[in-house]
Amino acid sequence: MTHAPLDVNMPRLQRRVPGIFPALPINNPGSYIMMRLLTLFISAISLPLVACTSAQDGGTSSAAAASSAGAAASGPAELIGAESGVAAIVNGEKITFAEVDEAAAAQLTRLKTQAYDLRKQNLDKLIDDRLIAAEAAKRGVSSEDLLKAEVNDKLAEVSDEEAKAYFDKNPPRGQVDFEKIKPRVKAYLQRKNETDLRAAFIASLRSQAGVEVMLQPMRFDVSFDKDDPIYGSPDAPVVIVEFSDFQCPYCSRVNPTLEQVKTTYGDKVALVFRDFPLPMHKEAPQAGAAAQCANDQGKFWEYHDKLFANQRALEDDKLKGYAAELGLDSAAFDSCLESGKYLAEVEEDKKAGAAVGVAGTPAFFINGQFLNGARPFESFKELIDSELKAKGLL
Repeated sequence: MTHAPLDVNMPRLQRRVPGIFPALPINNPGSYIMMRLLTLFISAISLPLVACTSAQDGGTSSAAAASSAGAAASGPAELIGAESGVAAIVNGEKITFAEVDEAAAAQLTRLKTQAYDLRKQNLDKLIDDRLIAAEAAKRGVSSEDLLKAEVNDKLAEVSDEEAKAYFDKNPPRGQVDFEKIKPRVKAYLQRKNETDLRAAFIASLRSQAGVEVMLQPMRFDVSFDKDDPIYGSPDAPVVIVEFSDFQCPYCSRVNPTLEQVKTTYGDKVALVFRDFPLPMHKEAPQAGAAAQCANDQGKFWEYHDKLFANQRALEDDKLKGYAAELGLDSAAFDSCLESGKYLAEVEEDKKAGAAVGVAGTPAFFINGQFLNGARPFESFKELIDSELKAKGLL
């Protein structure tokens, strides 16, 4: 089987798509073809993406960014050369490279992240190609015949019922007639099933060979302080920092997954909430401040859930009403909200997110590893399990 060459647009698409099609193994060597198919499929039926994005960032949700004033990335070697000293002089006033890097922090680290992604994808392909060649030689067949026997020959045809079930579970925007796009849905599912079979076969080869990968994941130093709401202990072996927006539908959509994470991992995982209100969500900053007022009375998470359950009703009178419904001291809550006490803190959260390149919500950092959008439980599990295994806790 041959594969199309990678291109620099692939990492961005990978970061934006997986939550819609959760079974897609994005690091599989066949993923490039799959991504191209996904691009056409999404365009054809207008499926929603998995994160709310800022129009100021061109509609993309970035990975974490390291800046001279923000968090630093660690893991792979520096992929973009750093400069120091003076970059320019304007009317006798110096502009330093540190200032330039700070202004371009998000864009520069997207390039770093893309470079890392490309290295990882190509490393995976090299590993998998060698494993396939070795197994083919052991069986006395060609690599193509091996993959045909283990993948293509075992691939069942997607039924109309399977396509309809997938369509119903992943409804596109607007009024779309299933019958008109059924061939596209079936083609996508057929390719996905092929990709899944191939990934499972290669995973078995990797397990048998005992593959050891030295390439380290990119990590970002995403801080939080004692004032940020936290579910669990800040000393938990895995800490998830979430940047969220109370008006973003994808932030609401991911909450059941986060509940599953809490239930599955218990005190091994902590969740920190930080505000990242997007420009088009005008009521999100005040909602974030209201949640902080609820936090003063020990009811942040209850109030958090109430806001996400009522995303289209976040006017001030509604915010006060939710506090009363939860049994908060209404006078204290109303005074806190009306004073604007926490609006500056909400803005500080947003600045902290921007400093690490966040441009869309929800955005997660799992022990510093970036995970974008309303991803399925399996995406969280993969990173959490990896962290726990590294600490000898799994």
